[in-house]
Amino acid sequence: MPPFGAVVSFSLSGFAARWGLLRIYISELQMGATVLTGKKAGAFQTADGEWMFALFERTYEKNCYPHIDQWSAIAFGRYAEVMRRVFRHASSCEGGMLQSRAGYIKPENYLATWRSLLAKPFLLPDQKIRLDVSTSFRAAIPEAALDDVRSSLSAAGLAGRVEEVAGGQAEVSLHGDAALLAAIYGESGALSAWRILREHDCSSVPFAADLELPSRDPSALERMPSVRCYKIDEENRLVSFDGQPWENAGWQYSAIGSFVTDVAYPIEMETPGFAKAAIPVYRDLMRNAGRLPVETVIEITRMPEGLEDYCGRAADELAGYLGLADGEGRAPERFSFRFGDVPAEPRGSAMYKLCNLRSQQVTWTLPQDTAATQQVDKAPSTNLAQMILELD
Repeated sequence: MPPFGAVVSFSLSGFAARWGLLRIYISELQMGATVLTGKKAGAFQTADGEWMFALFERTYEKNCYPHIDQWSAIAFGRYAEVMRRVFRHASSCEGGMLQSRAGYIKPENYLATWRSLLAKPFLLPDQKIRLDVSTSFRAAIPEAALDDVRSSLSAAGLAGRVEEVAGGQAEVSLHGDAALLAAIYGESGALSAWRILREHDCSSVPFAADLELPSRDPSALERMPSVRCYKIDEENRLVSFDGQPWENAGWQYSAIGSFVTDVAYPIEMETPGFAKAAIPVYRDLMRNAGRLPVETVIEITRMPEGLEDYCGRAADELAGYLGLADGEGRAPERFSFRFGDVPAEPRGSAMYKLCNLRSQQVTWTLPQDTAATQQVDKAPSTNLAQMILELD
């Protein structure tokens, strides 16, 4: 029999373990993240030599029990098209909505993994695909989506095949009709690729033909835009690219997610290797941003043309906290104030309203002597590790 102390220690350890599992369970219920357990890329070459890709991910939802992971097609199309989808998924990694079993995934690592898989895909053999139209959830084309499918085909220059597809009996070739399928199920299409493709459609051996993705450019980081950033509060970041007007980019994870899709993706398509190098630098800028100067002047337009009524009501509430609303609680059509005049009480409500105004409603003017540009060094010999140390 083990010593008494050992028994007590075991008991406490067991209790701690059970409590730890309970805390994890509660945390998972509160956070509906998607957990990624596998990736696969399939590819084929069309008759005119164009490469087409299908991407598959195996996932489960963290707050659904039991955890049963399943494969699903997430993208279909040409390299730039499927990479757009990959970048969109990468933006979800930063805030933790897309994770691995081990937890947090950095967007730049998620992108790098997909790029390596796309360089050595599995063969996606030709097959016949029936484009049935029905009310079934898993229909190749749901009846409710027919108008959107017609629009997608017309936009792709395939108006001549609209009636064939809308008839609900069309049977097409994956390889021979790749352009048509990409128009419907690609990144700009009306429907998702999981409706027509399955992970087991890929062969079990890597593609043998020569497939060369654009090679990484060692000078890719030279394309990094000039970035200025300040903390509005602990969560929200005020950002300006290349001297453009300041804009509240939202919470830090959201600001980084927008950088991934709106800045890193288009540059990556022109200069491969940019995203892997630039995303960590941008994250570092967000983390190390200085406090927004209290002298910053904020100008509010109550209701710019085209915005919904609730935007005006949000401006009314902000004006009320600032003591600028009229007797009926309505804000002036235009008003301004210093950032330092935003009241901290009650419970940060004024700051919350300010940070949730639409970008069309807000103009930020910073003191010229404190709006120093945090610009990435663009010298050809830029060393990324040294750059990050310098930004610290």
